[in-house]
Amino acid sequence: MTGTFSATSDDRRSITFVRVLPVPPERVWAALADPSGWLAPATIEPGVGGAVRIEFDDGDLTTGSVLTWDPPRTLEHEWHYPGEQESVVRYDLVPVDGGTELTLVHRLLRADQAPGYGAGWHAHLDGLAAHLADTAHDWDAVFGEQLPRYRALAS
Repeated sequence: MTGTFSATSDDRRSITFVRVLPVPPERVWAALADPSGWLAPATIEPGVGGAVRIEFDDGDLTTGSVLTWDPPRTLEHEWHYPGEQESVVRYDLVPVDGGTELTLVHRLLRADQAPGYGAGWHAHLDGLAAHLADTAHDWDAVFGEQLPRYRALAS
């Protein structure tokens, strides 16, 4: 469940998560293609080159373009967040017994921002699982609990 960091350069990191979700890939894909129910209000235009727009509760807006659109297997898009260097998020789905293996990789993160993204994606992926199970999720609580762990992992 916990993500793993890897260094891509002196100042850049990737975070990788692998989760098994107990639903078919098509259901996971639908939630990725419209992440409004678990990530933030968003629109992702289908197809390579489609616009990505994710608006978080604090009003910050993530934008970008779809780089890979291969339903229900791979979605990759740019991640342009205010005040940060550009990065890329990739989701890969593989059918497994009992559901879908989801691998999320967020790459090209600045090293000093990686722990926050680790805790954030951890909380958001818990939110995705809750969304797919139609159960409640407290993002702030999970983020607060996980941030010290990801700070330690990133050091």
